[in-house]
Amino acid sequence: MKIYYDYQELILQKYGGISRYFYELYTRINKMDNCEVTIKCCHNTNHYFADIFHSEYPILTGRKWTFYNKLNKLITWFELRNHYDIVHPTYYSEYILKCLRKDQKLITTIHDMIHEKFHDQYPEALPTSDIEMKKEMIYKSDHIIAISQSTKKDILKFYPDIPENKITVIYHGTRKLSDNNIPFNKDFPNHYVLFVGQRRTYKNYLTFFNAMKGIMDNDKEMCIVCIGGGKFDEEELSFMKGYTDRVLQMDCDDIMLMQAYRQARCFVFPSLYEGFGMPTLEAFENDCPVILSNTSSMPEVGGEAVLYFEPLNENQLKEQIEKVIYDNELRQLLIIKGKERLQYFQWEDKVKEIVDCYNKVKSAKTFK
Repeated sequence: MKIYYDYQELILQKYGGISRYFYELYTRINKMDNCEVTIKCCHNTNHYFADIFHSEYPILTGRKWTFYNKLNKLITWFELRNHYDIVHPTYYSEYILKCLRKDQKLITTIHDMIHEKFHDQYPEALPTSDIEMKKEMIYKSDHIIAISQSTKKDILKFYPDIPENKITVIYHGTRKLSDNNIPFNKDFPNHYVLFVGQRRTYKNYLTFFNAMKGIMDNDKEMCIVCIGGGKFDEEELSFMKGYTDRVLQMDCDDIMLMQAYRQARCFVFPSLYEGFGMPTLEAFENDCPVILSNTSSMPEVGGEAVLYFEPLNENQLKEQIEKVIYDNELRQLLIIKGKERLQYFQWEDKVKEIVDCYNKVKSAKTFK
């Protein structure tokens, strides 16, 4: 079976969940018998694919991005004149529909329905154009992979005329970040609670910070470490006034990310919505207790291995954090449960499920 992945996420993301997802699929499926995955990209900027393309350029902007985006679309069109059974684009763009041959089957992975759910609240951050592109891909694809039952449910909520059997749920696998030999990192505070990723809009950072304020008032050694998400802006610095010496923002590679999880008292994921939520598995891998908001896909991933809170209830979140950071017996129990939970999210299993899906779609007349 011949499979084609396109270039989109390779010029959009340096790091990120979607590009990591396709990197895992690309490398693992190409090791399987009777399967061959091809990906073509001019000017790769993605860290994960750097070893594939023997290059990793700076992120493109402005006219350079426009030029390489158009060039890669042209490359995709010419490449798809060749025989491929399955075309699985790395993001949502209707351009791929013009590239397909009639005998090629289109599969799209829907990672979340954030734009659809939160567009009215954050119209500038979540533009209508992205919603329209995704909608067209959902309707025109032969099959859809949803990364959680929650995501599938949301697809059917917004597009109820989509046949339910057109959507297959296949979870992410764990990234295998864990390494027993990584050194202790002295750059981190001695006592901190960890926040990972973007902080704006639906990520609900303000609720997390307000819950932590009361804890930091009573415990002068307790800090917050934010990994990724960019430097704090003026608005964030304003509402964190008086605490900024104990709130750190750091960008890091995979090694430093492992250290951040391992040295934290706990990891808090307060998001109002996630299509899946990879940081939960990363924390499990690295012996870090987890506290999640009890919404969207979070309970699917966390199971009984985490503590939950209502996503806008600051007092409840404060209580859950205090339980974990000051109760070593509970911390160890959550660490053990987290390790056990990982068995449901192994890439070896998930890749087999995806290849099975490819084969079924290849053999079917159509799901449209």
